[in-house]
Amino acid sequence: MKQFIKKVARVIIEIAFPITFLSSLWLKLVRIIGVGPINNLVFRQLGILPLLDHYYEPLINPQKHLRKSLDSNRNLPGINFNDKEQLEILKSFNYNEELLSFPMKNSDVTVYCYENPSYSSGDAEYLYNMIRRFKPKRIIEVGSGHSTLMAKNAIDANLKENPEYSCRHICIEPYEMSWLEKVGVELIRKKVEDVELEFFGVLEERDILFIDSSHIIRPQGDVLFEYLEVLPILNSGVIVHVHDIFTPKDYPAEWIFDKHLLWNEQYILEAYLSNNHDYRIIGALNYLVHQHNEAFSSKCPVFSQQSGRQPGAFWMVRN
Repeated sequence: MKQFIKKVARVIIEIAFPITFLSSLWLKLVRIIGVGPINNLVFRQLGILPLLDHYYEPLINPQKHLRKSLDSNRNLPGINFNDKEQLEILKSFNYNEELLSFPMKNSDVTVYCYENPSYSSGDAEYLYNMIRRFKPKRIIEVGSGHSTLMAKNAIDANLKENPEYSCRHICIEPYEMSWLEKVGVELIRKKVEDVELEFFGVLEERDILFIDSSHIIRPQGDVLFEYLEVLPILNSGVIVHVHDIFTPKDYPAEWIFDKHLLWNEQYILEAYLSNNHDYRIIGALNYLVHQHNEAFSSKCPVFSQQSGRQPGAFWMVRN
């Protein structure tokens, strides 16, 4: 029913394009002349702010400004993709039978299934492999959801294999997934930037810091806190995951041209890793799919059965 209502609403919005046109002209004029206190108050109350097609603003007109394919590999001379170790880690995975046992669909939101909108095959399979392979004692997830369910599956499998195994699974999720309280994780309902920095210092070798937050650089925001404060203080051997990273490609064209996502986390990650010898890449999944597809697909059996999937998980480890 919700999908039907959404489709009808889209049709109505398209038909009402003259209203959009006239409103846009007015909002453009407001931004050009200057937003006064009354209009500022209106924008804040409504939670919107019109952007201009200007070099001081985020990219909102990619058709006009982008000249190269977003699907091309960019020149990133400061980043070592560490292919040899990536392939060695892939080769060490041996959990295909377990991965094939998880359902494709499930109506229970607390049970992982591959057909979900945020953490599907490839990404989820690699996460499962990593937890089964490295057996972390602690996992801190910054941003939670379907990944949490797959991580829990892997933790449970480790425990079944070794009853003495234990893993403290902590989720920092201020906004979404009301069902997280039901799945047996430690839940922190606050913004990651409001968490004490010392909290992340408990992570040790083979532990995992899983980052899937706002993807946007903001003053005093989560992404800046993660990259400029958390990553530099992690202990040697801590494994870090970042989601929705397509390096060395840009973000997918659909996200830029159609969905108008203004994400920029990938680029601060690339800048952070350039000539940085404190971290090394151990699993750049989109890169692996395009450069070593056979090796990747052989360890992600559900992904191998689906065409057109573009995984976006990115794994690195503190030296």
